Amino acid sequence: MRHRIASPDGLHTRGVIRLRLYRARERQRLIDPADLEVTYVAVEPETTPVFEHDGVMVWVSDPDHCRVERRVHGQDLHLVESGTNILPRARGLEILRAPGEDYRWVHSLDWRWGAGEYLDRDRIEAIVDRAVDMEPWAVPEGPVGLVHLSHLMWFHNGAMANGAAWPLDDCAAEQIAAFAAAAIYFELDDIADLIGRLEADDALSHEYWDLSSPFGEDASLIRDALRCKLVEAPEDWG
Repeated sequence: MRHRIASPDGLHTRGVIRLRLYRARERQRLIDPADLEVTYVAVEPETTPVFEHDGVMVWVSDPDHCRVERRVHGQDLHLVESGTNILPRARGLEILRAPGEDYRWVHSLDWRWGAGEYLDRDRIEAIVDRAVDMEPWAVPEGPVGLVHLSHLMWFHNGAMANGAAWPLDDCAAEQIAAFAAAAIYFELDDIADLIGRLEADDALSHEYWDLSSPFGEDASLIRDALRCKLVEAPEDWG
């Protein structure tokens, strides 16, 4: 299935490009189009980088390859060329320069490149929903990854609704420790550090909101950590 999504003004290199680094101290930055090539070539795959321009996301998955995705009308799509969604890294740069061209976008649920090679966002959302429905402190049963995700999402949703310090009034010490352990499991050390220094301080809440949901995208840091963990430790998910 081919989907064409044109740029609103046809000028694909205008505006700012976003870069998120999920395993680096610097989590996000804005890239001027003039600096795109230098930044794209220099970025380290180990930092789990994703570039976003005009709704197109390019994940640099290893030194030589990338994957390209976008979301349109509530549907998650990924780019397929020559029969695969694993593209040469240089191709990702070309696509970021012209995100509105006529590419072959395929629904994520219709495509898998081997077990664990591609994780569609619908699967991610389904796992998150399942984790939120659990009450891990009541009956902590289930795959270890899901239990950790449940703890982390309970902390996250409470922090977004009531501020990061909410566990100080509502949770026992072992529950707060479980929140921190969950963050460590997902290698979200900044979140684990924040949980370790909870206090009734609005500044801490704003720090958490910026950290967990860069660019206003709720829990995007947690969701991308989940994507990584599903590939690295599939045995933790049943």
